[in-house]
Amino acid sequence: MKIAALLLVSLSILSAAHGAQARGIDCSKAATKLDRAICADPAALDYDRRMAAAYGIALASWNGAITRYVRLDQQEWFTGFRTIELEAAIDSDCVVTDPACIRDELRRRVEAMESGSYTYSGVYRAAGGMKLLLHPGRANGYRVRVYDPARAARINIVTVGGERAALWDGPQFMVTTMGDSNGLPLPKEDGCTLRMLPEALAIRVFQNGACGGQIYEGTYHRLLDETLRSYELELH
Repeated sequence: MKIAALLLVSLSILSAAHGAQARGIDCSKAATKLDRAICADPAALDYDRRMAAAYGIALASWNGAITRYVRLDQQEWFTGFRTIELEAAIDSDCVVTDPACIRDELRRRVEAMESGSYTYSGVYRAAGGMKLLLHPGRANGYRVRVYDPARAARINIVTVGGERAALWDGPQFMVTTMGDSNGLPLPKEDGCTLRMLPEALAIRVFQNGACGGQIYEGTYHRLLDETLRSYELELH
């Protein structure tokens, strides 16, 4: 029964997702418990409206070149968020009677979508199979992981922890200090920074330093049909 309920929720969401996400909730027509809970909470409702606005902006970014990714990313988040309405939801720790938790879920999504790095976020792959995952953060923040799926135990680096580990150099270049696969600093002789130039459908990576003796430099092409949600273990 739970699986059937999840399928029904998912199908109903996908059928109306694009318009609803672009407009936000119409509280005069709120039909679900979750919509009514959001409409009853001014802060949550404000997040919902901000998310709808950010979604519209993202769809138009790069003259629509990443529309497919933005829609898929939002659909996957939206589907997981809507499971809050189900008993024993598997994609959320929230319940529909907990407005603070719902508000936090919306806040985190808004922070990601309003981030200056959101339109660059996602999954990228180099010709040799290396992958780059760019996760948006609050304001202009971001976090990067670059790894070889076939040799992830050895070739796997991620932005180190710390407020100034992922910066912008002007409006175009992203510069991030890389750590080991857990985000811990590399030994001084193995340390490195990656300087990245994002474009609509690719990121060019320039390496400064040893990076543990591996080469991560190159061009990584965007995979519009993959989202960060599929790589949660790598990101967190």
